[in-house]
Amino acid sequence: MRLIKIALSGLLAVTTMILPHGDSAAARSRSIIDDVVFFGDSTTAHLAVRGNIPRERVWSGEGSTMLFTSVNDRSVKIDGELMSLAEAAERYRPKILVITVGASGGAGFLKESRFKSIYRKMIDGVRIASPETKIIVQSIYPLSDKSVKYYKKLTRQAVVEANGWIRDVCFEENVPYIDAHSLLADKNGYLRPEFQNDEYLHLTSAAYNVILNNIEAYLEMHKDVYNS
Repeated sequence: MRLIKIALSGLLAVTTMILPHGDSAAARSRSIIDDVVFFGDSTTAHLAVRGNIPRERVWSGEGSTMLFTSVNDRSVKIDGELMSLAEAAERYRPKILVITVGASGGAGFLKESRFKSIYRKMIDGVRIASPETKIIVQSIYPLSDKSVKYYKKLTRQAVVEANGWIRDVCFEENVPYIDAHSLLADKNGYLRPEFQNDEYLHLTSAAYNVILNNIEAYLEMHKDVYNS
């Protein structure tokens, strides 16, 4: 089952969808998902490695990662050139931009007001730079249960709290919010074992398959908006 939580027009719509279990990233229909550019830290960058998404549609920073506090600075590296997300949006004009940020240097590190201010500025910057780009925001993904050995500030509770802040900003900005965290988490709020690629927060191909199927299901459900 695929659970999609969407924040739009100040309301939270919860939709449960059932998709074929055998639908893999490689076999997925390439109509709507082909229009998506993904932006984020290393968990997004790995879509090009384990998610079968072409590298030109996966935006991240130097070393295939970036700090949340730098999202409005030089946070995107394309063809060897570093630029801000707004600059990248203005230059490449993505039809659909899926943003998944907040884990690296955000959750557990920043207070609510600062976190929300950065997120709000990021969304507004893209809208000004590329008004035709349709923005979708995803939650931060769960952490491995083994991450407690390495992370002091970035905790399971901090991720849940930050996801609430992200959802709040999406309400304010009238941007769709997709809760991928619930899809990947176990009953304790940690990343399910089959989705853990390491002891930190990185994901397996199976996890990316769930994430991409969920995004595609949302896009298909709103074809009238995303095919225009």
